[in-house]
Amino acid sequence: MHKNLMIYGSCVSRDPFEELGSEYALLGYVARQSMISALSRPTELLNGEALASSFQNRSLNGDLKSNLLPTLRRHAADIDLLVIDLTDERLGVFRLPDGTYVTRSSELMQSGRLAGIAGRYRLIEPVTEEHWTLWESAANRLFGALTAMGLREKTLVLGTPWARVTEAGEAVPPFKDRETDVELDAYFAECCAHIRSLGYTVATLPQELRVGQADHKWGAAPYHFGAVARQWIARQMEAAASGVAVA
Repeated sequence: MHKNLMIYGSCVSRDPFEELGSEYALLGYVARQSMISALSRPTELLNGEALASSFQNRSLNGDLKSNLLPTLRRHAADIDLLVIDLTDERLGVFRLPDGTYVTRSSELMQSGRLAGIAGRYRLIEPVTEEHWTLWESAANRLFGALTAMGLREKTLVLGTPWARVTEAGEAVPPFKDRETDVELDAYFAECCAHIRSLGYTVATLPQELRVGQADHKWGAAPYHFGAVARQWIARQMEAAASGVAVA
C-alpha cells in the first residue's frame, strides 16, 4: 500500500528513507530548523545573496520564515508518517534584535546575512538552561499542534545517540572539534524523554548500531550513520507507517 512520509530533521532521517521501497513517497523534508527557531515568529531582518544549491536556499529561507507548522498543516491530511529527529538541535540558535530566533546552520553562516546586524544578535548554545527553557516551550507547542492535526499516532521520533567509531573501527571526528559529545547525547536523551512524556513514540537506536559511515557523501560525522543503523531506522519507519509498535 502506498505510504506518504514527511521528514522534519536531518540526514539521520533522510538517508534511511532511501532504504525504503518504491511504495513510500516523500511529501516534504524540513531541514536545518531547530525547534526553537521553527516555533519562533518569522524574521525579515536577514536578507542576502542566494546560496549555491536549491536545498541550501530552501532550508535557510524555510528557517527564516519558520515554515515548519504551515508545511505540516498543508500536508497533514495526506501524511501517513511524520518522522522527526533532533540532530539540528546541536546547532543552537541566535536570538535576533527583533526577538525572533534562527538556527545557527552552516547555510546561515555561509550566507553572510548576519553581517547586517553585527553585534546585535546572541548565540544560545544547547546544553544550557536557557536553551532548555526555550526548547521545552517550543516542543510543547509543536507536539500540541501535531495532536491538534491528528498526527499523534502518525509520528515517529528518532533517538539517535551519536556514533563514536566508523564501520571500519576508526574514530569519528567530533562535532565542531568537541573533545566529547557525551553532554549532547545526554541532552538529546532528556529531550526524547520529554517528548515521550507528551505521549509520542520515540525509537532509540541500539548501542551496537551507533556506528558511522566513513565514506558518507558529506563526510564522516557522529550523525552520519552506517548501513546497519540506516536499515534499522528504515525498519522503524516501515513499522510505524503500518501501525506496528516500534522498538
